Amino acid sequence: MNFLSLFILTLALILQTTLTTLPLVLLTLFCLTIIYKNNSIFIFAFTFGLLLDIITFKTPGFSSFFFVISLFLILIYQRKFEITTNYFVLISSFLGSIGYMLLFSYTDLIIAQAIASAIIGLTIFKLLPKINKIE
Repeated sequence: MNFLSLFILTLALILQTTLTTLPLVLLTLFCLTIIYKNNSIFIFAFTFGLLLDIITFKTPGFSSFFFVISLFLILIYQRKFEITTNYFVLISSFLGSIGYMLLFSYTDLIIAQAIASAIIGLTIFKLLPKINKIE
């Protein structure tokens, strides 16, 4: 993982805490996990989960736990499925967003937000390798 990925993750944290209820940090972590397939992303998931909880005045560690478990499940499915496909990114982003929103009591338009999250997740997945090639 490079500096640009860390910058994108920080930007997702700022946008999620200020503008939207979409789980942008989770989507970014999903895409970074699928692209890099590196265990060091768990450290970033834990750290950014704690930061998200502290900034939004939630119980510290709750988002971290959800992020780490979600990334662990993605890496477990790496052996059974081809995780670097658009379909896997769409499905995992959709299901992860629904789980996140249900767990944190976001009740307004969950399906619409999950669909928007899946599209944003796919966009991040498509743009991240192109941005890394430029760098």
